[in-house]
Amino acid sequence: MKKIIGRKPVVEALRSDTQLERVYILDSLHGPFEKEVRRLCKEKEVALSRIPKAKLDREVKGNHQGIYALASLINYLRLEDLLPFLFEKGTDPLILVLDGIQDIRNLGAIARSAEVFGADALIIPAKRGAQINEFAIKASAGALTKLAVSRVPTLSWALDYLKQSGFQLAGAVLETETELDSLQIKGPTVIVLGSEEKGIDRNLLGELDLTFTIPQFGKLDSLNVSVAAGIILYEFSKKRQVVKK
Repeated sequence: MKKIIGRKPVVEALRSDTQLERVYILDSLHGPFEKEVRRLCKEKEVALSRIPKAKLDREVKGNHQGIYALASLINYLRLEDLLPFLFEKGTDPLILVLDGIQDIRNLGAIARSAEVFGADALIIPAKRGAQINEFAIKASAGALTKLAVSRVPTLSWALDYLKQSGFQLAGAVLETETELDSLQIKGPTVIVLGSEEKGIDRNLLGELDLTFTIPQFGKLDSLNVSVAAGIILYEFSKKRQVVKK
């Protein structure tokens, strides 16, 4: 990924239309410049990471001035711009929301399944999510460059916006009475997937219209999240075909 190094180049990139994956700033840096970077990152929905000098020196050789950024490898769409584009297709959109998915390989595999099974878009949080870098794109078999991806400031805001836009919000959980194959879907739909360790954040669970589970018969209590995503997306693709008929 291309590195943008130094105070002026990073600020200029943040103020322009340049798409950035993440900004890294020296953890001991404070004052007006640091506040301006925080403001711009929040405005542009770009993750800001504070790192110690030793790590910054390893990542960037030469005079880095305490800051550098990584240019994005994909073009992120604002959620407000994405939804009109999806609705213009004339079919009910299916959107996948990823909560706490931090493993790059899982992100790539999920995106690959999403593209193969006809999901319309992927929504990821600006913070606490896997970085879309060369390895994620490779794991996705290039799906991340073809799939519409929106990076949002918070998932709670995104789910509220989607609900107000007419989407049904469904979440995959371990314990619920509704099984995936008996799930009834109709209209614009969002599928929320949580991490294997913590599942969907409890603050987001309250936003969901319905929950479902994948029936399991072995002794392990959960599937790998990318495997679960493939199963869920396959089942949803069948249900969508039935609705179209």
